[in-house]
Amino acid sequence: MIQRDKFIEDHSKDFEVLLKKLITIRSFSVTGEGIEDAVSFLTNLLKKLLHADIEVIPTKGHPIIIAKITGATKRNVLLYGHYDVMAAGDISKWQSDPFTLSKREGRFYGRGVGDNKGQLLAQILGVYSYIELHQTLPFNVTFFIEGEEEQGSPDLAAAVKELAQTKLKTIDTAIVVDGSANPDGTNVLRLGNRGVFAFELISKTGQHDNHSGSFGNIMTNPITQLFNFLIRIYDVKTGQVRIPHFYDGILEPTAREKEWIAKLPFNKDEIIAQAGINQLAMDKFTYYHKLMFEPTFNIFGIKGGYLQKGVKTSIPYEASLKVDCRLVDQQDISVIKENLLKIYQPEIASGQLQVRVLGELPPEKTQATTEQIEWLYQAIKRATGKAYIEPVMQDQFQIMFGRTF
Repeated sequence: MIQRDKFIEDHSKDFEVLLKKLITIRSFSVTGEGIEDAVSFLTNLLKKLLHADIEVIPTKGHPIIIAKITGATKRNVLLYGHYDVMAAGDISKWQSDPFTLSKREGRFYGRGVGDNKGQLLAQILGVYSYIELHQTLPFNVTFFIEGEEEQGSPDLAAAVKELAQTKLKTIDTAIVVDGSANPDGTNVLRLGNRGVFAFELISKTGQHDNHSGSFGNIMTNPITQLFNFLIRIYDVKTGQVRIPHFYDGILEPTAREKEWIAKLPFNKDEIIAQAGINQLAMDKFTYYHKLMFEPTFNIFGIKGGYLQKGVKTSIPYEASLKVDCRLVDQQDISVIKENLLKIYQPEIASGQLQVRVLGELPPEKTQATTEQIEWLYQAIKRATGKAYIEPVMQDQFQIMFGRTF
């Protein structure tokens, strides 16, 4: 057994205790519960284990932790993580308490183990183990840990823009360790993220519900009106988005990206079972092309009228639906939003429709060099025996902020 592995094995129980403590902290970014406790735990841990130079940066929302560890060269690498989690939802759906770390069949379970407390702690303990074995790091490391990722990081862009000329000015490389492994257990190097533009359409035809026997054929049904609004921006038969310039800026994968895709696994039965979908009628390249290089138009929520058991002969006065569009390559959110609002300008002006923008994050691709990509790829292979490269990450984030027009 090499020295590194022996050190980790000898300290594994101590590392597990730290993970257990971090999982117990209910650091919900949406409500703010547990945020101070999470920041306190991490700052104390970074000081104790890494003797880091730490600053807690306030934002309009939850604070950002910046922890710097000096290495042997002037090279500066930033490691990103987040300490917030989403609420656990229906506790009855969990096999164990989500805020008590449990272990089954060689895996840890608990809220945040896979996103992102587990990965974050792995980074911190990995740096700690290296320093204990080698006394110093080969380069300077900056931990950048935010607390609003599960909301779509609404204050991150402004904070980074401000810090870019000061505390982050010397950063050469930024690595985000906040993603899942491939379903077959292989670690993945991802070189980009799809963006997202999310919005809500709210259709109104009155001030309150009315009886359908009294005002049927008189009062416009807001659900019907909503569907008519929808088909102006989306063809439900073809799946094509009708917003002008929506498809501008979309590029086909390069030859190199196609090579990376060719090496990714593709098992239809496993995908169907994991996702719980009824069928997967496409080949491997089409599957990955749709996930990485094609935008989406997804209706993720719809509300209107009576939804309980039985019949209620009423005409609702309001109906709404929510849409998220995953964006790729160089699609421009500002152009898409501008054209969306232009389509509905008369209805917005008349009060028939409200358009509420729920979130906007542009698609991103790394500017890493071939050398940097190969360096990381080979490092993952040496550590774990195998690795994949994904041109674009297949999953994304939650968006929970908005503006109404």
